[in-house]
Amino acid sequence: MGADYDDYQASIKRLQMRRCWRVFSRHAGARFEIAADVARAHELLDVMDVQQQARMQKLGSPFVLNDETHARFYREVVRQGVAEGYAMVSALVCDAGIIATALGVKHGATYFLLRISHAGDPWSSCSPGLLVTERTMAALHAQGVRRFDLSIGNQAYKRRFGAERVPLTDVSVALSWRGLPYAWRDHAAQGLRRHPKLASLAARAMGKGAR
Repeated sequence: MGADYDDYQASIKRLQMRRCWRVFSRHAGARFEIAADVARAHELLDVMDVQQQARMQKLGSPFVLNDETHARFYREVVRQGVAEGYAMVSALVCDAGIIATALGVKHGATYFLLRISHAGDPWSSCSPGLLVTERTMAALHAQGVRRFDLSIGNQAYKRRFGAERVPLTDVSVALSWRGLPYAWRDHAAQGLRRHPKLASLAARAMGKGAR
């Protein structure tokens, strides 16, 4: 992204973010917020878990990010990151409650979006998921961030934000002897993916069936 955020907004005008902000701003107490401390960040993360779970249930997809292990991981990222200035939890808030949230981390002039959530269909007129993303980008642009990574997935909305596809790969590295079995498992799984017939046989042998 260049130095002029107005130019960027003009380049994504088909997303109608200015109109969405005007629609959201009509609600009493409407504001964009970046959590100023860990306690507030965790409060927003609690809402994010609930909103994302509701969204996944509606889509008929499993959701694990609020289980004990994942929830503890994200809260630790937020605890350390907010205190040290590299993690950000942002939100659209009004008198009706927390309408959308976003979690990401900064590294130099790059921001990595990790999770977003929103309150669902009643707020669709202001596209809250897109809006909280764009408002976060605007706030970070003002702080000197110029590269925005919208995370994995080739969803259409990312292309409308102007994102370009970047090839990814999985890498597993054992940092101690305890990690070796997990690294070996991942390497084996990656090898099987290159041989579909062998992968199918292995799945049947483990009683999982072909996928």
